[in-house]
Amino acid sequence: MAKTLKEDASTYAKSYLHDHGIKQSWVANRMGISEPTLSARLSGRLKFDADFAIAFSKALNISVDIFLK
Repeated sequence: MAKTLKEDASTYAKSYLHDHGIKQSWVANRMGISEPTLSARLSGRLKFDADFAIAFSKALNISVDIFLK
C-alpha cells in the first residue's frame, strides 16, 4: 500500500521550522528554491506534494515519514 501525505503536511512543516528556530530563507537556499516559493508551499498557495516533502526533509536531514499517513 502506498503511503500518502498527511492533509496538514504543509502546516506541520511550517510549525517544525518555527519550533526549531529555522529560517525559511535558510531552507529555501538548501533546497535551491526561492523563499517566496517555499512560503507559498508552506502556506498552501502552492501544492505541498510528495516530491516537495522529500526535498524539504532532505534539506533538513529529517525523515520524510513525519509527513506521511
